[in-house]
Amino acid sequence: MSEMVDQEEASDTDNAGMVGDAFGRREDDRLVRGEGKYMDDFDPVSNLHHLAFLRSPLAHGEIESIDTSATEQRDDVVCVLTGADLVERMDPFAVGVQNPPEYYPLAVNKVRYDGEPVAAVVATSKYAAKDALESIDVKYNRLDPVTDELEALKDEAPQLHEGGNLANERTLEYGPIDEAFEKADHVVESEFEFPRYTSAPMETYGVIADYDHSADAATVWSNFQGPFTMHPVVAGALGMSQNDLQFKVPSDNGGSFGVKAHIYPYIAAIVVASEEAGVPVKWIESRREHLQASACHTDRTQRMRGAVSDDGQILGVWVELYDNFGAYVRAPEPGNTFRPLANYVNTYDFNAFGGEFYAVETNKCPAGLNRGYGCHQYYFGLERLVDQMADVVDMDPTEFRKRNFIDADEFPYETPTGGEYDSGRYADALERAKELFDYESYLERREQAREEGRYVGIGCSAIIDPSASNMGYVSVAIPPEEREKGYPKSGAVSSVTMMVQPDASIVVELDSAPSGQGHETTASQIAADELGVKPEAINVISGMDTNEKAWSVSSGSYSSRFASVGHSAVKKAGEQISSQMQRIAGEILDAPADEIELADGRAYGPNEESISIRQIAGTAHWNPAVLPDDIQPGLRTQYTFSMEDSTPIDKNDRINSSGTYGYGVQLIAVEVDATTGEIDVLDYVAVHDCGTIVNPQIVDGQVEGGIFHGFAGALYEELEYDSSGTLQADTFMDYAVPTAKEAPDVTMDHLETPSPKTPLGSKGTGEAGTEGAPAVIANAVDDALEPAGIEITSLPLKPERIWTLLNESATGGSAD
Repeated sequence: MSEMVDQEEASDTDNAGMVGDAFGRREDDRLVRGEGKYMDDFDPVSNLHHLAFLRSPLAHGEIESIDTSATEQRDDVVCVLTGADLVERMDPFAVGVQNPPEYYPLAVNKVRYDGEPVAAVVATSKYAAKDALESIDVKYNRLDPVTDELEALKDEAPQLHEGGNLANERTLEYGPIDEAFEKADHVVESEFEFPRYTSAPMETYGVIADYDHSADAATVWSNFQGPFTMHPVVAGALGMSQNDLQFKVPSDNGGSFGVKAHIYPYIAAIVVASEEAGVPVKWIESRREHLQASACHTDRTQRMRGAVSDDGQILGVWVELYDNFGAYVRAPEPGNTFRPLANYVNTYDFNAFGGEFYAVETNKCPAGLNRGYGCHQYYFGLERLVDQMADVVDMDPTEFRKRNFIDADEFPYETPTGGEYDSGRYADALERAKELFDYESYLERREQAREEGRYVGIGCSAIIDPSASNMGYVSVAIPPEEREKGYPKSGAVSSVTMMVQPDASIVVELDSAPSGQGHETTASQIAADELGVKPEAINVISGMDTNEKAWSVSSGSYSSRFASVGHSAVKKAGEQISSQMQRIAGEILDAPADEIELADGRAYGPNEESISIRQIAGTAHWNPAVLPDDIQPGLRTQYTFSMEDSTPIDKNDRINSSGTYGYGVQLIAVEVDATTGEIDVLDYVAVHDCGTIVNPQIVDGQVEGGIFHGFAGALYEELEYDSSGTLQADTFMDYAVPTAKEAPDVTMDHLETPSPKTPLGSKGTGEAGTEGAPAVIANAVDDALEPAGIEITSLPLKPERIWTLLNESATGGSAD
């Protein structure tokens, strides 16, 4: 449970109307009644058949033969597919890296990770499909695997692809990086390791595909969080025009946190299966399949150097970053590496940054999006490095951060890598966190504990939370001379359609498929304020249909984008509709349109005359002859909001890779039990700023959920592989997802520093908690174990690992 500071006290703005109100989530009523409709609830077409995948038991091996004859003879089987069949039917997926691997939905000639799909069976029922897998005979020639990103780069390492294990490398330099290290009084160096952990959403992947042979077209229902750039990637691989590949996503999606962005290989496979079988095909992923073969963020080795002056000023940072992308780098990767490019300086005011960035392929499941997307790994290393820099100049870690924060009067702030930070009060957030935490008191408690031989520590982290990705960031992986051969890429947009029916009921149609973020709720609040009605009068339609809705390649539910571009599109569409309504009311009331006010379901003129919004809507639909000449019958508009500074990457590799930039500060106190290695959270404070808060209840839930997600990865969860490349945590018996019992009590507060880039001043909020939690916990445990001479440079901090480190320290063995 978390303690929320009173919003009336915490807010810096006085929002009128529904925006800013803790309006209860509209989605919850149907969901808590069990009336949500998820992928396995769908039977959108008749004669549905079911698909099951045969998966590799090896992490690395050549496929010598696949015998499907016995399976094909079964009466309940209508189709069997192998990788060879897919090669004949489709092209490999496109990916923007220097050494692209050939990636198909099924293994071709070789398996490269534990659980890679090798064959697919379509049968009359899901049980028949699974049973039929047992009659497929696959012979493998086992090969040695490599699972570590540094080992994979050695000359003697097993090679996954003909081009080697290095898919991409870039060296990037910004500002006077050499000069920064030459001038430095101190250079701090460390190597940090960040593990794989996933999102474990309540609902796994689900796909239904129906191929129409008469039109050479396909309709796909899935719980994808796109369509965004993956729709053209799938269409291109299948050799289909984009209008012939229709994606439909339901409005109920049982969580994603990024993971469902990588459902697209399965979409392609099931489209081909439907085409070959001549029937609509359904596949629902099992929990084991999801843990073994869906996606997660990269595990990473990050070597970092920090240049710092005697007076505690950060002069520059250099990083060697090795991202383990697993068996294939697949689109939109290597986004995990480059999406945070604009905010690589984080909250700090220094102008020299550089690094060497490597996308490495190993015998693990291919990586993808996961909450925090590249930021949580990077901030773990950077915020540990910041603590080390503070230590070398003998400064308190919080004061060192404050010394280096970007000042509030420096906004808008341009980072050396091209970021355009919109607004922030980092020092204020830190001071508020210290006040709620009672920081000085904890310093005393820590010293008292150390005198008693107990391990108590305090941790701090400060992070930038980017939202609304500029799709141009995908170009960072390609050198400038190669980029010039293609078309520039950029953009962070959202489209909204709004209409008022003849009875004045209002429909708002979004271009997003939310997975629990409350889009229906906040959209109804914003539209209600614009149109002068109650939110209950508004029907918000989420989900996606690529053939019926307005969308673009950046549309979808990812990158915490809805509060930035989605809210903005709703507001601007509402402004257009309200303007039309004011003009119609002005005609009826014989008053200037700019003197008409919409409120309480009515339009008020300057002389206190009023008419109902229903009369306005009825006039627009039933009596268009009286409308102004430039207003079309009916009340309908479609608005696409675009972030103006989401521009293409320049020739110097600088790009504003996100639209808006929230931030957060976390403080935590922990005690480490020397006997068991258990970590007890004594206090946890998080102060967050996402600009204007549209709904405090939703923001609190997003921040709290994000903290718990990062907390789980820091202490419990890990997708661990053994020396043979076999995943050791493919069920919840082994993959340790913490429960409410393990959740820490968190005191949360919010500043509201509106963004000048969005009409409401709102920014994204879904990932700040996750991005800061691993770093703050590691800093606290490192501080607690300082008397034992132990330095924390990797996660997760499981009890057995802490216990081992303490015993090695006590006996003079090696420490981490």
